[in-house]
Amino acid sequence: MGVRAINRLPNGKYQTNYYYWDQHGMKQRGRKNLRTIRQAEIFYADRLKEYEMKVRVGSKERSVITVSQFLAEHYYPWASKAKRSWPGEHRFLKIVEKRWGSRQLCTIFPLEIEKWRLEFKDKITPATIIRYFSYLRAVFKFAHLGMKDDLGQTIGGGFIGENPMIHVKNPKVKPPTKPPTILYPEEIARIKSDGTRGTDLLLFAMHSGMRRGEIFRLKFEDIDRQAGVVRIPLSKNDESRIIPLTQTLSEIIERQPMNDTGFVFPWKGKQSTDCRTAFFNALKRAGITRKIRFHDLRHTFGSYLAMNGVDLEERMALMGHKTITAARIYTHYYTKKLSESMDRLTKAYKECELKTKGHEKVTAAVAV
Repeated sequence: MGVRAINRLPNGKYQTNYYYWDQHGMKQRGRKNLRTIRQAEIFYADRLKEYEMKVRVGSKERSVITVSQFLAEHYYPWASKAKRSWPGEHRFLKIVEKRWGSRQLCTIFPLEIEKWRLEFKDKITPATIIRYFSYLRAVFKFAHLGMKDDLGQTIGGGFIGENPMIHVKNPKVKPPTKPPTILYPEEIARIKSDGTRGTDLLLFAMHSGMRRGEIFRLKFEDIDRQAGVVRIPLSKNDESRIIPLTQTLSEIIERQPMNDTGFVFPWKGKQSTDCRTAFFNALKRAGITRKIRFHDLRHTFGSYLAMNGVDLEERMALMGHKTITAARIYTHYYTKKLSESMDRLTKAYKECELKTKGHEKVTAAVAV
């Protein structure tokens, strides 16, 4: 084959180099690390036989598998247990099945994906397209190279010879031209604690700034009353952070009954995945009729921090922002606060001028 077939790596594993024919009939080079020399020899012999017989994409069975079969038999069982984004990803992949379900997985080309991206362009925002395509990238990566499980074993891989997503670029996301939607002071005043699940979730999100997924994953063991903090062991950025346990947050947590799941806000004996009905009913009881999303409560938290003079670093720490760019969406409200400060400064200068007597005579005498 022109290269050394099996190499021993410093970590003790064996790297197998082989050639194969992709779905287009093009010669490709592949690598796979295996734990024992016996596994490497068997794997290499199988690939060599397929290469000599000019079998495309590793085996006949894998080259003819449809998108629906691949998702149901291979990807769904792994992703439903390994990925935190699974609920949203599953909804999108159902759309993928409607579009390409009966197609062979190896016949999905970059041009078709680009065409779908252009169709999305007029319907959803660029940020949503990027999120959808991140789901699609994970699917094709699993089909091409596979993913590592908790034991370090590779799951999947070999279903396609080339990943079509490497030729597809994400759309550019422009910075927001208008400030995010937040609750007005009079709307916040109308939200009263009534003991319902929806209102408790609304108040908890507004007073903590936590994301919806972080709230649903919150357990009673993450509440450290002695230190006075709420610990978030894993956030969107794969980092932990803490939030001060205020009196309002403490009262909301105390109202939640202890349960076998250990989650603070469970639903029917399981971890919650959605709360739209409870959330919209809570808004309706508070007399808020305009369109408000659950994530807007996090925007409200960040915006009111900015309006009340909390500096950028503290806001980033409280909200779990990893970059300054993410925290800049609240710059509008912070600029408003600075403008108010400048107005107070101008007013103070005018008061100094009015209170100072004889300053004109002093100035004239100094000039002479």
